[in-house]
Amino acid sequence: MLDNGLKTEHWTPEQVAEHCKRIGADGPPPPRKQTDNTITASQKGHNGKYIKKWGTGR
Repeated sequence: MLDNGLKTEHWTPEQVAEHCKRIGADGPPPPRKQTDNTITASQKGHNGKYIKKWGTGR
């Protein structure tokens, strides 16, 4: 009775494994890039105030 035009399927574990392999989800995620926290120039945020960066000399 909940048929709202949606197509539903039941996948076997083999189909799920094949799909994960096809989209690249069968291994660990790629390593994240290190963020660069160096300030090159003063930066203003969307509200017109200057952005305070963590780790700069206080």
